[in-house]
Amino acid sequence: MGDAKVTEGTECSWPARFGTWAERAPDAKALCRTVREVPWRLRPPTVQDVGSVIKEAYANRTSLWPVSRGCNWGYGSHLPVRNGSVILDLSKLDAIGDLDRASLSVRIEPGVTQASLYQYLSKNAPDLAFNVTGAGLETSVLGNALERGIGYNGEKDRDLYALEVLLPDGTSFAPVAGLNHKARPSPAGLATDFLFFQSNFGVVVGARIRLRIRQQAEDAIVIQGPLDSVILTLKRAYEQQLITNPTHVAEPGRAHRLGYGLLRTLWQRSPTPEEVSLCFPEQNSYSGIVAIYGRRKVVNAAWREMKRLSEKGVSLSRGNTRMLALAATWLGRIGASNKATRMRALRPILGLTLGEPSDAGLASLDGFEGGNPDHADCGAIYGNAVSSLGPENAKRACAIVRNQWKDSAFTWIFVDNRCMITVYTLHFSDAESGAAHEANRSIVRDLRAAGFPQYRLGVDTVQAAGAEGLVRRIKNAFDPLGLIAPGHYES
Repeated sequence: MGDAKVTEGTECSWPARFGTWAERAPDAKALCRTVREVPWRLRPPTVQDVGSVIKEAYANRTSLWPVSRGCNWGYGSHLPVRNGSVILDLSKLDAIGDLDRASLSVRIEPGVTQASLYQYLSKNAPDLAFNVTGAGLETSVLGNALERGIGYNGEKDRDLYALEVLLPDGTSFAPVAGLNHKARPSPAGLATDFLFFQSNFGVVVGARIRLRIRQQAEDAIVIQGPLDSVILTLKRAYEQQLITNPTHVAEPGRAHRLGYGLLRTLWQRSPTPEEVSLCFPEQNSYSGIVAIYGRRKVVNAAWREMKRLSEKGVSLSRGNTRMLALAATWLGRIGASNKATRMRALRPILGLTLGEPSDAGLASLDGFEGGNPDHADCGAIYGNAVSSLGPENAKRACAIVRNQWKDSAFTWIFVDNRCMITVYTLHFSDAESGAAHEANRSIVRDLRAAGFPQYRLGVDTVQAAGAEGLVRRIKNAFDPLGLIAPGHYES
């Protein structure tokens, strides 16, 4: 299961004219174990070459499936919604440049990864950072933002602006001198950027990404306790603006999987269940992490106030990567080896909140030994549900998922004091792939019926009905032949 195949007798031969960056019958295995028929994968090296591919596809009436790097783990990775689409892989467009300190922004292309942007800033602007997600080192910064990913500093779509887009008819548009300014995302008049978030109207080949100035104090706050108490504590902290960044909260099952994966990465071997329990003894606690930045006195004051307002049964701790390294060294010297190991294993997780990308967020995947999650031993489907922030909504969403698939794990992302995202993962063996996808279709249906819509869709999830008229009119205007990502965000 999961390997794409060339459609027998396909007449799609024009990609061969692009020579060395045209690949026939690519390996199209995906973490979600979806199967698609993919005739070609094209990796154009320049924006001009992307334009040539679009023109050929237009002339030959062939659908294209653009991917930045194909790292949309658990939602379909690089696979198209429909069979027969040619994958347009933009990973070779990896330029970073025009760093503008006045507007705290830099231009990036689709192939720019979290790792490469981090390295660029470390060399050219070490006082600046960007909004990191847990999607891994090799995921595309631009692609994740276009899918409205949520980083540890906020929602990624708010970071991206000044989009450069190629349309299916070969025309293009980009920011215009005299209309757009780097310091402001929207021009006077119609702001068109958001037409290309979670849509299929064109191919985005460049954009500007917002950066932030590193602060005197940058700490990660870890909160643990019963779910109700954790949520109520965080809700109060958001309401009083003690914290402003999203909080990622994992249920005990997810935390246990994560602990196993972190130790496996640290030791380069699989830990025993006893070793996991010794280093990560939390069995029933929900664990959250959130970043807090500012002047040291301000951060200290916010920390004291958070402790004061926290619910009974909630424990709070704080630190940063430097503090964690010092604590691990000290604990090792006094013989507390399990606690020292825990500190070393947790370092990359804290790093995510402080603008240091890593693969630590992928460690909870079953059978993932590093590298490409699509080649993990077991499959995984990601899903999500939007609700207002509250314990009952978290429990209802969790119950809907577990009613359909028992081997599931959960993370809640508290965006602010209003909005909460329940992110679930269905874990399954390859033999269970069909049953897992059937269960997910039921989960999506039941979540929507309960008033919990999705905030992003995988290649196997159909858009909810209701906005077809307007979306179809825009699609017909930009792409009347339906060549760009057919089926993507369409009902």
